[in-house]
Amino acid sequence: MTSADQVTAFLSEARTIVVGGVRKDGRAHLSPNWFLWDGERFYISTTRDRVKYKIFRRDPRVQLLVEDATGHRAVFVGGTVEIREDLAPELPRFRAIKLKHGIESAADDDFLAELTAEHRVLLAITPDLPVADWTTIDLD
Repeated sequence: MTSADQVTAFLSEARTIVVGGVRKDGRAHLSPNWFLWDGERFYISTTRDRVKYKIFRRDPRVQLLVEDATGHRAVFVGGTVEIREDLAPELPRFRAIKLKHGIESAADDDFLAELTAEHRVLLAITPDLPVADWTTIDLD
């Protein structure tokens, strides 16, 4: 059985998360993204012109997959998306997503201007189940 610590360690590594939503016609929409897991929620940066933004404004249900293709390790979890459009209070999370992948960001005012110009929003995803009940492959 995989522990919460093993899941947290896996999710803290620099990797992508596949985000799945449901299109209006019922087909799945999948997209790879960088993310941050803070122990309670997943955070994903996206823009208002992306399909996933439109999907989650209409239907907040989400399925997530984080995998390690070289080690056949994976985490699967469903959840609910909250779209956060007030960028200033979310700067630490936007910054942490970039830092996790080795990218520095500008000072707060410049970074906020950059995010605003890109029409960024933050997806805050709350899992439906506690970590102990997530589906995992080979994390132990």
